[in-house]
Amino acid sequence: MWAYGVTKEITKKVLQIPLDERLPSMGITRLEVPHPNLLHDEVLIKPKASALNYNTLWSGMNHPATPFQLVSGYVKRNKASGDHIQDFAIFGSDCAGEIVGLGGVDENWKIGDEVVVHCNVVDVNAPDAQNDAMLAKSQSIWGYETNYGAFAEFTKVKKSQLIRKPSHLSFEESAGFSLTLSTAYRMLISPNGARINAGETVLIWGAAGGLGTFAIQLCKLAGAKSIAVVSSSEKAEVCKNLGADFVVDRSQTSFGPFLKDGKSDLIAWSKAKRHLASIGAEPIDVVFEHIGADTLGFSTYVLRRGGRVVICAASSGFNAEIDLRYLWMELKSIIGSHFANYQEAADAAKLVFDGKIKTEVFETVPINKLPEMADAMWGRQTHGKIVFTH
Repeated sequence: MWAYGVTKEITKKVLQIPLDERLPSMGITRLEVPHPNLLHDEVLIKPKASALNYNTLWSGMNHPATPFQLVSGYVKRNKASGDHIQDFAIFGSDCAGEIVGLGGVDENWKIGDEVVVHCNVVDVNAPDAQNDAMLAKSQSIWGYETNYGAFAEFTKVKKSQLIRKPSHLSFEESAGFSLTLSTAYRMLISPNGARINAGETVLIWGAAGGLGTFAIQLCKLAGAKSIAVVSSSEKAEVCKNLGADFVVDRSQTSFGPFLKDGKSDLIAWSKAKRHLASIGAEPIDVVFEHIGADTLGFSTYVLRRGGRVVICAASSGFNAEIDLRYLWMELKSIIGSHFANYQEAADAAKLVFDGKIKTEVFETVPINKLPEMADAMWGRQTHGKIVFTH
């Protein structure tokens, strides 16, 4: 079967390229690989559409870890999944498709069912997965830490990853939201995240991206105000159209950088905070973080007393500098968040199914455009989600 990902041989070549010279496409190629074998708790899916996420860019660049290091870690945590150790890795953490094979008898699912796949792979029977599956030691992200992902002719997933696709939505409409919307839902709405309240103000970094476009809409549904931070006038318009209350276009105003020679730039912090006040933004209750090193210090600083930063990623780097005085003396908090458990993913999906949330799609293209679209996302030339047809 065909698939898109990387081989160990290509990974060796990518690792020889200096990191600042790498592009995601250097580690993404079309493969011919065997069909996966199914365990009793797995199903075989024929993806009809899939979507691009930032984790595929990391995989293609083999940083901060190679796909094979990640898969090895997954198998160590999930001993029964040894068949994921292969000479290839298939990428992709979002898809919608049709069940074409069952690993065991199951009264809930049958061949021909149309499904949305969410990316949380976990041993649902383990004691540590009962209250919140994201806390389980076995927890992993499908298509990033596992060997079999969405960008393939066929793929396998755990039955616990399946959400039934409604008939009124196309496969393309169903494929593009799960990872980023579920992540944003846990970050902002769930008791496991910031749990925003009506009347609060939320600053959203990268607000025109896959995470940010959903965060704006979730704020609106919750009755919270949003401050969208973007890098171009085109992206500013995207956020305004989604209902952002305030937009900061970093290409048009001095809003960062917040580090100088790798250290916190308190002058830049103060200047940016004054800019927010000048556009009429309310004091900030929550910061929606996924940038990391470049912004976390300022995110902590800019919060009102008692505010909270909720963070799910570190696209600019994971070694961040913050001024701890603003954390403890003003009773602020930093909340770590990672994807979503099944209930959170299902609740987030229902918002799409009911028409309360829409996926901001940058482009829908054939799957063979994956390498070039990954480079475009890396170069900040896209917004929202990129959806692939299979």
